[in-house]
Amino acid sequence: MLQVKNLSKSFSNIPILHNVNFSLKLGEICAIVGNNGSGKTTFLKCLSGLMNFETGSIVFNSTNGHLFLSDKLNIFGDLTIEENLKVISTYHNQNFEKIFFNDSLAMLNIDQFKDMPLKFLSRGNVQRNKLCIAMNLNWDYLLIDEPFSNLDTEGVKIFIDIFNNFKSKKKSIIYSTHQTNQELVYDKMISVEDFKVNR
Repeated sequence: MLQVKNLSKSFSNIPILHNVNFSLKLGEICAIVGNNGSGKTTFLKCLSGLMNFETGSIVFNSTNGHLFLSDKLNIFGDLTIEENLKVISTYHNQNFEKIFFNDSLAMLNIDQFKDMPLKFLSRGNVQRNKLCIAMNLNWDYLLIDEPFSNLDTEGVKIFIDIFNNFKSKKKSIIYSTHQTNQELVYDKMISVEDFKVNR
């Protein structure tokens, strides 16, 4: 279980997150919703350990820890999908499995781009490449920023199917989104406004 207790974070004395208490069991999916700039990414970065916070604690009680995928590219643009994944796998001290990699390309419908440098991919296919990274690394909690942005209807369906597959394997996902006008997948939906002062 992930447990967050009394987490607070501010920038230039402006509170962004205030006394946040939050928990998520393995196998649950949580959507963090809010407008752009509202603090969703800040919350994910605090969870990931990439950003310091003033008070509180974050504990991942799990075997395989967590993986954070930001709303940035998470890629080396001159590398192919496979070359990029090999670099990231090495960084995380994990093995690259060719058969599983090929299966994930097919599931994401990006196998036709496998020999193309990532800098030439569309924004939607860059998003699919990010999920390819998650599919090929071992983790218990996936923290992913704006996974549905730049995806067409087919892409959203593919992502939801893969998220549900993660869930069936008792893996948890926390993702941010500013989109509330589409069918999303979640066990919990939390407004980032719930994490603020005087909401």
